[in-house]
Amino acid sequence: MRQLLIAASALALGAGTAAAQDQVYDWSGAYVGVQAGYALGQSLYTNTDFPTEYVNYDPDGFFGGVYAGYNFQMSNNVVLGIDGDLNFTGIKGSNDYWWVGGIPVPTASAEIKYTAALRARLGYAMGRVLPYVAGGLSVAKYDFDFIRDTGFVHYAESETMVGWNVGLGAEYAATDGLVLRAEYRYSDYGSKSFAQPDFFRIDDAHITLSSHDFRFGIAYKF
Repeated sequence: MRQLLIAASALALGAGTAAAQDQVYDWSGAYVGVQAGYALGQSLYTNTDFPTEYVNYDPDGFFGGVYAGYNFQMSNNVVLGIDGDLNFTGIKGSNDYWWVGGIPVPTASAEIKYTAALRARLGYAMGRVLPYVAGGLSVAKYDFDFIRDTGFVHYAESETMVGWNVGLGAEYAATDGLVLRAEYRYSDYGSKSFAQPDFFRIDDAHITLSSHDFRFGIAYKF
């Protein structure tokens, strides 16, 4: 009986030590990964000379790309990091162009060609789980137009929008090298004002762009 108790105690101690070791994970290091997600955009075009002329483009759609970064885990389990990503998208929208007098013309369309971001991250290591918040710089290449079905081009613009982002997410180290990620992010890509050709003269125009997106990624940590 004594030998059985000793063997059981040794087995329990070994299992406990293995479990404890499994919870010890160092998040420090570089990583590179791929991601995909879905974005819900908000985008308002207005003719500022005639404010009742406007379009709600509101593009949405899927996107995919790559991300990379570096983490540094402190002795108190706080994790500091820098993270960057580049995505090519199918985020598109189309809607009515509303003329002065409330006349809709359904031939306005928009598309986000690509997005990029550079962010700082702050997380707290909980073994192999890392919840975090992040924020930084956002950039988007945005094409939008109003072209009649007759082929008449009222305007066709391609703008580089620059703004900011904030988000929160969590990562899970499935293995020492393989890290899964899920994240929500809000991006405000700012606004642009520019001269816009119209029927009789040059009008002033204004465009805004923002998005809510949900993304999932998988990365290899070096």
